[in-house]
Amino acid sequence: MNERMTFAVGDIHGCFEELRSLLDACRKSAGDIEHDFLFLGDYVDRGPASDQVIAYLMREQAIAPSRFHCLLGNHDHMLCLAADRSRSDADLIQWWANGGEETLDAYGIDDPSDLPAEHLAWMRALPLQVRDEHRLFVHAGVRPGVPLEAQSKDDILWIREPFLSSKLWHGVLVVHGHTPTTTRVPDVQANRVNLDTGACFGGPLTAAAFSPIQSGPLFFLNSDGLKFESKSEPATRRTPL
Repeated sequence: MNERMTFAVGDIHGCFEELRSLLDACRKSAGDIEHDFLFLGDYVDRGPASDQVIAYLMREQAIAPSRFHCLLGNHDHMLCLAADRSRSDADLIQWWANGGEETLDAYGIDDPSDLPAEHLAWMRALPLQVRDEHRLFVHAGVRPGVPLEAQSKDDILWIREPFLSSKLWHGVLVVHGHTPTTTRVPDVQANRVNLDTGACFGGPLTAAAFSPIQSGPLFFLNSDGLKFESKSEPATRRTPL
């Protein structure tokens, strides 16, 4: 039996009820096994309750900081830029065009700079990645062929191609979100696992359970109450980067 599990959670995008349902399912599945949570970013925009999502994550992280880990997503980063009073028009327009209106509605404000200061401070302090022996957790992915320690912030937050189509081994399994899967289930490859199953587009919110002793997921859970496994395709392995 695994002595500890990590539940990695895909893009939430303001879907608070789905978040609560998923975490309840994770805790029930873990039972007496020690477990922690790692969120892959994009807590805000598009969905109806970004304010509740942020408040909940902040509260849970304050209670158990060693068991609740939150990464920065591109939408969280866009919001922080738009909320800066020295922002450019381009920053504001980019955020607004990508679901920002729903975030303003959730907070009941007209300008992102009026978000609660503690919420903005929390988002601005979020790390870009968490790495363990077997996996790298990031929001969007990594650029193939670039050493992990040399990855750019822009790629970590925004990359799609050539990352998604690459079969190269990155030295560790990359666990990410950012690009909604068309199947509403995780996209599992031998070199990466995509957990964005489109919660804000009518899909479920999904978590993958990982153990300390193997790189791939043990199983998946989603906010619809389903528990399932998935197989991967072979990766092209080479000297780890």
